[in-house]
Amino acid sequence: MDLRRLRLIPESAWRTPWQSDTLAGLLCGAIARLGGGDLLRATIIEPASEGKPPFILSDAFPGDWLPIPAFLRLLQWPPEQRKTLKNARWINLTTFQNLQRGQLPEFHELIADSGFLESSRLHNTIARAGSSASHAGALYPRSETYLKMEPEREYLTIYLRCQEDLQDLFLAAFRELALGGFGADRSAGKGQFRLASELDPVVDLDSVPAANGIVVLSTFQPAAGDPTVGAWNAFTKYGKLGPDFGIENVFKRPFILFQPGACFSASQPRPWIGRSIPMQEFLAPETVAELSARHVLIQHLAFGLALPVVLPPQVSECLNLLS
Repeated sequence: MDLRRLRLIPESAWRTPWQSDTLAGLLCGAIARLGGGDLLRATIIEPASEGKPPFILSDAFPGDWLPIPAFLRLLQWPPEQRKTLKNARWINLTTFQNLQRGQLPEFHELIADSGFLESSRLHNTIARAGSSASHAGALYPRSETYLKMEPEREYLTIYLRCQEDLQDLFLAAFRELALGGFGADRSAGKGQFRLASELDPVVDLDSVPAANGIVVLSTFQPAAGDPTVGAWNAFTKYGKLGPDFGIENVFKRPFILFQPGACFSASQPRPWIGRSIPMQEFLAPETVAELSARHVLIQHLAFGLALPVVLPPQVSECLNLLS
C-alpha cells in the first residue's frame, strides 16, 4: 500500500486527542453509517483481525512537523542541551527526511513548541437524579486543545496507507466524520474540521535506500511477531465505546499503547506493525457476551504506520545495548 497524506483544517477546539487508534474507530463507525455493518465487517474488521489491515493511519500532526524518533533521546547530548531535548516533540519534514537517510539532526532543528494551545473551561456538574445542574459551586474543568494557526501550520496532517480499491470509501468516511466532528462533545461544537486535500501520494518518505530500521507515526500496540530491538515511549489508555452500540458499560479496560516516534531495528523495513485487539481483551465479559449474542464484532485497531530509516552506527549500538 502506497503512502498517502491527508490534510485537515480544524474549525474548533477538540477534546479528544487526534490519536490514530481513536480515529480508526471513528472511521469504522462512519463506514458503517455509509454502507452498513456487513460492509464494515467484510472490508475492515475481518481482514484486520487476521493481521491484514486494509488501512493504517498515523496520528494527526501540526502542519508538516513529524514526531522526534525516540532513539534520539538515547544519544549523548551536551548537558546544557538535555533539558531542551527532553521537551522537544517535533522535527520538520526536511529534517525528518535527512534523518531517514542516516543524518542526525542538529540541536537547533529540534522543536520544543507543542504546536497546540491548551485551555480549560468550567462546567456545571449534572445531578444524577435528573438533567439539571447540581448544587451551587459544583463545577469541574474540561480541557480542550486548539491548533496554533501559524503560516505553513494551518492544518493537521495525517499519513496513511490504504488499499487502492478502498480509497474512495475511506475518503467518503472522512467526509462523513467531518459532518459531525471528531471526539468528545461534538454536539457542543468540539472537534469540527474540514478536509483540505485529497489522499495525496507521498513518495519521498518511503524511498530510503539501505534502510535498517523503522520509525512509527501512530499510537499502536505491537504484535507478537513485531521487532523488539528499539526505543519507545508507552502510556496507559483508558478508552470507551462509542454511542452506537447501546451498551450500558461503555468503559474499556486500560491497556498499554506506544506513542508516535517509536523506533525499531529491522533488517527488512515493513510498512506497518501492530495488531487489532479483540474485544475479549478490553471489554468486560458481560459486555462481550451481550455483543456476541447480537452478532456484533468489535476490534480495537492498534496498527502503526511505519517509515523506513537508516539507523546510524551509534544508534544501532545503543539499541543493541538495550536489547
